[in-house]
Amino acid sequence: MKSFNIVIVGGGPAGVTAAISARNTYPEKSIALIRKEQVPMIPCGIPYILHSLESIDQNILPDAPLHNKNVEIIIDEVIGRNDHVLELASGEKIQYEKLVLATGSRVFIPPIEGIDLDGVFYVKKEKTYLETFKENALKAQKIVIIGGGFIGLEAADELLKAGKQVTIIEKLDHLLPLAMDAEFGDFLAEKLHEKGARVLTGVTVKKIYGSPKVQGVVLEDGTKIEADMVIVSAGYRPNLALAKKLGLDYDERYGILVDEYLRTSEKDIFAVGDCAAKRNCYTGEFTKIMLASTAMAEGRLAGSNLYDIKVIRKFMGILGSFSTKIADVALGVSGMTERDAKALGVDYVVGTTETFDRHPGKLPGASKIYLKLIFARYSHTLLGGEVRGGDSVGEIVNILSVMIQKQMTDMEIDTLQIGTHPLLTASPIAYPIINATADAIVKWLHLK
Repeated sequence: MKSFNIVIVGGGPAGVTAAISARNTYPEKSIALIRKEQVPMIPCGIPYILHSLESIDQNILPDAPLHNKNVEIIIDEVIGRNDHVLELASGEKIQYEKLVLATGSRVFIPPIEGIDLDGVFYVKKEKTYLETFKENALKAQKIVIIGGGFIGLEAADELLKAGKQVTIIEKLDHLLPLAMDAEFGDFLAEKLHEKGARVLTGVTVKKIYGSPKVQGVVLEDGTKIEADMVIVSAGYRPNLALAKKLGLDYDERYGILVDEYLRTSEKDIFAVGDCAAKRNCYTGEFTKIMLASTAMAEGRLAGSNLYDIKVIRKFMGILGSFSTKIADVALGVSGMTERDAKALGVDYVVGTTETFDRHPGKLPGASKIYLKLIFARYSHTLLGGEVRGGDSVGEIVNILSVMIQKQMTDMEIDTLQIGTHPLLTASPIAYPIINATADAIVKWLHLK
């Protein structure tokens, strides 16, 4: 039987980050990471195996960071335990002092008739499965994607680049419905349509038909759409199989229950990443947001505090900062959308602006940016922001994330000292975050 001070179960971003953080904090401890996958994938890069990446091997999460930190990698599966001894599928036993669960998430399979037909695929994180997925995608011509969230749309964009006929079906009333407001989803739908996609929103798939291979889908109104491949991208659920075996407290929909420092209901066991339950930073309610950036923040925090509290948690609940690029349009969001504000009954003011991210806007590489900010009416603090445009969107979202977490007010943002350059940023007199803030301030002046 092997014995380690610290054992991490799961080889995704959360598990790897927890291992590295633990090594940095506890250099004298022995650390092992157990994972089922011989070759782990980079989760966020999976849609790009369909076209932009030539092979699955170009999307591998490297082991070098673990080797460099003297973390032992064990390829196996934990199937049970006896006190502080883990039982592996191989029959080996591993003793631990501190255990971190980073078992990630699994695809959600909606209850649609015919969902098990040959030719129906999901965006999974398994190399062998993805090889078959890519092989089928290369052969297919008519592809239906069920789900209009980030991953489904990124896959759609890749398939359009590969010359496929793509139909996107989203049951809610606009694309990216859980992440962004309608004007952003509708704008993206137009761009995807221009690229050749058929986009259907506000409709539901009743049945996937074919025998034995998929031939198409049937909508609730009876409309048939032919397809020789269907990709289901209906979200993910926390992987709780091991947590259940260990007897930990959990919520079936949201994940393993943890405290502020990612400690589970059992002493010496922590949970991080997609498998751990998260709470919305505004409401305190559980949220289904699953992000690699959040997983890594949790991994760093847990890894630093396994034996005692060395790093005080200073980040609030889950903010939710996303960015993507689909149909040559970059989109991002951080914090509360206008839809969220309405649902929570928040008294808010919206500030918007549209400008170029270079000055003058005729410079090569310049892109038009549209930014929408949500401010609390009475505290004047920034609650959220959404943006679309060019590649600068990614870092604008990160700036907004910092501003929201620091609870910056409209006047603090309006008087920011910033650096600008024609080839790098928007004009200093049209800087998007400041100008959208100024728009909100002007609206405040006219509120009664």
